[in-house]
Amino acid sequence: MSTTSTPAASSPPPSPSPASATPSKHLLIRRYVPTDHTSAVKLVAEGYAQRRSLANIRIFRHPYFYTVLLPLLAVVFAQYNIKENLGTVILLTSGIIMAVMSLVGRITDPLLDVARDITRGDFLENADYAFVAIYGEELIGVCSMQYVELADHSAKDPLNVANVVSPSTGKRKSKTVSRDEKQHAILSSWAVLRRYRNVGMGSDLLGYILQVASQDKADSLLVQCSSLESRARKTLKSRGFSIVSETPLPGNLGRLGIKTETWSINPIELVGEHPDQAKS
Repeated sequence: MSTTSTPAASSPPPSPSPASATPSKHLLIRRYVPTDHTSAVKLVAEGYAQRRSLANIRIFRHPYFYTVLLPLLAVVFAQYNIKENLGTVILLTSGIIMAVMSLVGRITDPLLDVARDITRGDFLENADYAFVAIYGEELIGVCSMQYVELADHSAKDPLNVANVVSPSTGKRKSKTVSRDEKQHAILSSWAVLRRYRNVGMGSDLLGYILQVASQDKADSLLVQCSSLESRARKTLKSRGFSIVSETPLPGNLGRLGIKTETWSINPIELVGEHPDQAKS
């Protein structure tokens, strides 16, 4: 993937359109450096926080939501004459709606907690490979990958904490790894700023990591994705990934059908220049 220098701050480029896709003449993909930490981690955290918004929408559309809300509203309308007690009806109706929405927020709070935990993580510093996408002078995308040892690659959930033994010893940054030495990689982050989504940038970042995994002779690249994230799931499928496991989220979120999906691909047959030498 070609890269170009960043344009001057005095003339920031316009947002890319779907027709231009990426890489554009203003896009730079380079190695992550410590000075990128704040912007990159914030971007990943925002991606996780968006899952909460998607979960809220899922709940608002679920029949259970209306089986709670509508009977409560029916009691209000049955008890009060709207013409004579309009103010009371509006007040009670608003209170019920706010209370039910607050309950929905409590159900999806664990997803927001995950986003908060992300901001305290050092996954980018510990990654074997981490790249950022710069558009103009703004960091708009990040992806990272880490090699790990798996106790059982065919496990029902390969990325279960009990199955990930430890980070693989030594960073795999050459093409000379013996085929007898199994390598498994986890996509530890993959995020694009919201207003730059749906133009192919997420796919480009994923392709960049796939080139690395291919050149390093990785036996598999695994990534976890929420069943709520239709765009990410579509991109993974278009890149050749397939679902190897589905785990319902704990508690009420799982009962609502929200799952964590593990997607996998064997990138060995992919070809392309190893982008580890991407220059800023």
